[in-house]
Amino acid sequence: MAQWQTGTFDCCAEPGGMCLCLRASCCGCTVWGDISERAQLPGGFIAGCCGLLLCEGLTGCGCLYTSFMAVEAAKKAGVEESWPHAICCSCCCNCCYSMQVWRELELKGIKGSAPGQMEMQ
Repeated sequence: MAQWQTGTFDCCAEPGGMCLCLRASCCGCTVWGDISERAQLPGGFIAGCCGLLLCEGLTGCGCLYTSFMAVEAAKKAGVEESWPHAICCSCCCNCCYSMQVWRELELKGIKGSAPGQMEMQ
């Protein structure tokens, strides 16, 4: 399996750049929502965004929830990611890690689960 194409602390790297950095810093749950939707995890954007807020608010362990999303997203992107590494990155610098995962999905062209259009007969 492949490695990440951008580093964990490449905060302003493309794709995403400064706008992704600001978004992840100010409202990081929306970035995790995008990751959840793109990786086609159960519940899509809402589960990724609101699930993170709920998990963090009730247990204080939102980093475990984001670790799960990151490992699943890495599988979709064909990137090798271990649970210990994901937990460490999620707990130590969740903002930077969310940007790394989001960028990888973007670079691999993984756009989510929107249904394709059908031709009318």
